[in-house]
Amino acid sequence: MNKKNSIRHKIVTSKYFELSGLLLLIILYSCIVQTKSGNFLTIGNIHNVLKEIVVYGILSCALAFPLINGTFDLSIESIAALGGTCCGLLVKDGLYGLKTNLPAAILISVIICCVVGAVNGLLVAFTSIDPFIVTLGSQVAVRGLVYIVGNNTAVTGLPDSFKDLSNKPILGVSMSIWIMILVFVLMAIVLGKTSYGRKVYAIGGNYQAAFISGINVKGVRFSTYIISGGLSAIAGILSTARVASATPNAASGYATIAISACAMGGVALTGGKGLTIGVFLGSLLMGMITNGMNLMYIGSNWQYVVRGALMVVAVFYSQWFNSFSYKLANKK
Repeated sequence: MNKKNSIRHKIVTSKYFELSGLLLLIILYSCIVQTKSGNFLTIGNIHNVLKEIVVYGILSCALAFPLINGTFDLSIESIAALGGTCCGLLVKDGLYGLKTNLPAAILISVIICCVVGAVNGLLVAFTSIDPFIVTLGSQVAVRGLVYIVGNNTAVTGLPDSFKDLSNKPILGVSMSIWIMILVFVLMAIVLGKTSYGRKVYAIGGNYQAAFISGINVKGVRFSTYIISGGLSAIAGILSTARVASATPNAASGYATIAISACAMGGVALTGGKGLTIGVFLGSLLMGMITNGMNLMYIGSNWQYVVRGALMVVAVFYSQWFNSFSYKLANKK
């Protein structure tokens, strides 16, 4: 009996056990949509779902770094639009006279967005302004920059090499999906296997305790916004590649989706908690919701209602499951 209790305790106290609730939701939703449409679990549709979540999946990774660190970043969607617009201009018409090949354009665009992230990081880490206010203001200001840089027009006529970032298949899978997988893998390594990742969690869990223990709390917090800016740029570039144009209103509303994906994936909005696999599963469920409703011919207006309701239900269920698992772990 003691051995059984010990095994049960190890299972329910595992950091991965809380994700079983989200996994059950994904399985349940898949079964419902498959029953209704018959095409949901086909290889082709699974590929479509993965391709659909590329942009806000990477944006969810971008948001997760500040969130786990105990802060917030609402500007990710505007930074993504800036990255896509700058990259499109650099390879097409030139950005204020500078025209480059695609690899250089990607690098320059990521650097520009990292600088924007650094500005956010400076204001959050080294002032007393609330991160929500800082990044809300940044969201609006950066979106204005996108319109200024793009001269209020979309960047079209992009070369095929740019479009290949999204559409070119590698081993039968679109390049953008491989890029997303790489981002998630690198995020898992950084947060789960490095001292830097442990510092990110420690600061988010208890800022004062992390400071007393000798962690450079301001420096780490500052760096999470640089990472967020860089990842947002990658998401914006892939979004541009997918639709073959960079529009000033690109990625609008994606911050909300990223927040929902992180929350459903177990990332605590108060900081100090969250797993990469959870962020991926949360992003996957968001993509499945949209794709499934399309297959069931639910109108676009009702999709907003259903999507919003499912977000609340999914987060509530995740919180309830965590509470249930905690009680189960402490049950004598």
